[in-house]
Amino acid sequence: MRLGERGLGWRVPVLVGLFVALLSALLTKRWIDAGNFPAPVPWVTIVLLALIGALVLWSGSQVRAYLRGTKADLSPIRAARTLALAQAASLTGAAIGGFYAGQVLALVPDRDLQAVQGLFWRFAIGLAASLALVVCGMIAQGWCRIPPSDGAGYDSNGHDR
Repeated sequence: MRLGERGLGWRVPVLVGLFVALLSALLTKRWIDAGNFPAPVPWVTIVLLALIGALVLWSGSQVRAYLRGTKADLSPIRAARTLALAQAASLTGAAIGGFYAGQVLALVPDRDLQAVQGLFWRFAIGLAASLALVVCGMIAQGWCRIPPSDGAGYDSNGHDR
């Protein structure tokens, strides 16, 4: 995993999602060929993905408030943990989204069946929730970025360029 100065880029979650989608599609296709159907996405999973995304955004907003000077104190360890949480949320959301996308791809040949159409909607909602988790993690990671202190992004008067 390549992080660099800007943190976790969009490329890594996309690659994780694509890899898991391919693997999930292949395994789900074998499962269907054996006469089984994938289980629908539980509603509790969708709710938990949304709650985790909200918590990641809230944690990131605490770091952002500290960096802007509107929050009195914040432990450096808490800020580092928030950054790690945001990056983990992005990767987890990508993996879960890839899992659901792979199952949808495996179900495409049987899309005319009424049971499959019901599964499509649940997988679509689960995919949307997992992609929202990716976005929440990436936003929170951006909020954890420390502004340059050497004046690199400021003009001679101290204002942003």
